[in-house]
Amino acid sequence: MPSLPTLLRVSAVVSVLAGLAHLVVPNRLLELARWSYDRVLAVQFQPRTGATRRVRLVGLVMVVLAPVLARLAAWLE
Repeated sequence: MPSLPTLLRVSAVVSVLAGLAHLVVPNRLLELARWSYDRVLAVQFQPRTGATRRVRLVGLVMVVLAPVLARLAAWLE
């Protein structure tokens, strides 16, 4: 099993990648959510006003969190 610092470093990289996706293509992610809800859950998904802005905000938080995870990994080594 990987060590905690390794898991934190991997989490930092994944956080940056996911955050960038949220920042760059929020509408595509909302469409993917709509499609997934329809196919997997058989539920209608209707994003409300401001959903794109909230998706981008989540992406920003992910990108800001990545260096914190990386520093924590370095501190734990």
